[in-house]
Amino acid sequence: MFGRKKTSAKLDRDAELLELIYAVRDQNARAHKILNNSTEGAMDLRQQAQVELQEGLFDFLHRQARLRRVSGKQVEDFSVRYNLERKQLH
Repeated sequence: MFGRKKTSAKLDRDAELLELIYAVRDQNARAHKILNNSTEGAMDLRQQAQVELQEGLFDFLHRQARLRRVSGKQVEDFSVRYNLERKQLH
């Protein structure tokens, strides 16, 4: 009776965290792709710092998900839904 709302609130926050993790992961992949396709020999320090910042943010969010003990089932469900949505966009 009283614990039900708490559980659904945790699931909602975990879902938001997973969305953020996937968004940061995609941004990081795009930034790496841009840097790898760059025609300039040396990477711009600002771009390199941005990539490192994105990697650090991804690591932090991943650790937060582990500390919150996000369930594997929830991660799996989110991953499947996220990948299906991406396929529909392309």
